[in-house]
Amino acid sequence: MTYFDFLRPPPPFDPSAPAYKDWLHLNIIDHTSRSVALVNVSLHGAPLDARSRAVGTALVHMAGIGWLGNLEVIGLLEAALGVSSIGLRNVGLSVDPLSARVAASVRDGQGAFDLRADATPDCRPILVEQHLPLGRGWISWYAVPRLNVSGTWTAGGMTRTLNGASAYHDHNWGRWHWGDDFGWEWACLLAPQPGPCFVLSRTTDRGHLHCGPPSLTVCMGDLHRTFRGASVRLEYSGRLEQPVRRLPGALAALHQDRAQPRLPGRLEVRVDDGIDRFRISFEPRAAAQLVAADPIVRGYGFIHELPGEFVCSGRVGATSIDGEGLGVLEHVD
Repeated sequence: MTYFDFLRPPPPFDPSAPAYKDWLHLNIIDHTSRSVALVNVSLHGAPLDARSRAVGTALVHMAGIGWLGNLEVIGLLEAALGVSSIGLRNVGLSVDPLSARVAASVRDGQGAFDLRADATPDCRPILVEQHLPLGRGWISWYAVPRLNVSGTWTAGGMTRTLNGASAYHDHNWGRWHWGDDFGWEWACLLAPQPGPCFVLSRTTDRGHLHCGPPSLTVCMGDLHRTFRGASVRLEYSGRLEQPVRRLPGALAALHQDRAQPRLPGRLEVRVDDGIDRFRISFEPRAAAQLVAADPIVRGYGFIHELPGEFVCSGRVGATSIDGEGLGVLEHVD
């Protein structure tokens, strides 16, 4: 499937432009070192408004070491923008609109985390062009559940070649203000090739008490299936007890009431549509909290990134999807 992807800035005189958001996201899973990297770049606010901001996040969680990397914020007018690319001073993501190949670059001034990577799609994309309700606004998205990766990263003084790693890429865009009554729960879970990968999503209110219908896509070789609604059940349990890495530091200091968020210690996903049945168990091992300040109205969102391990078992049609791997659960409120 060929899909031409591009940033979605508002047209001139669009009254919803102050709520504009555009987000490019790449997760890299290094199965060998059992490390997970999060690289994303995003735009917040009307493109010609001097208050609007571009945000770049580059974090890696390394087994036995913890979090490395940082987050930067600049004026949106200072960012280098292309048809489907966003570049800040230290973080950049570029997507080839035709091939969906993703190039990522991270340059940490203190040398904690540097990255040069290319990621090539290895499965069909997920496309949600319709405007899904999100608080008083809406969100749309496009995702590639698995990409093959080449390149290197340097983290904690160690340089690794990423050949054989896996990646997940998505592009979210829409209109919303941070601080409105919304949240979401999303996860990408990738086993090493030729094992399965999964993408899970649902929207919620800010307290995660009222949830929209969940969606789960499984990809494995030629298998590409999406399950929705009552066939997908999510069950959270326990509480993650690890300290939370909070960014950026200045905003985190203003929100000490959010220094110890209640985050799940386990997620169980059960899928059963009467024909296909499988189960996924995910256990996070750490958490990073990204404080998102809306540049146009007074409001804040809290994006929690939880890397961890999963196991899965069951069947889709005649295909067994038993396996294990690494992934990221994103919990937003």
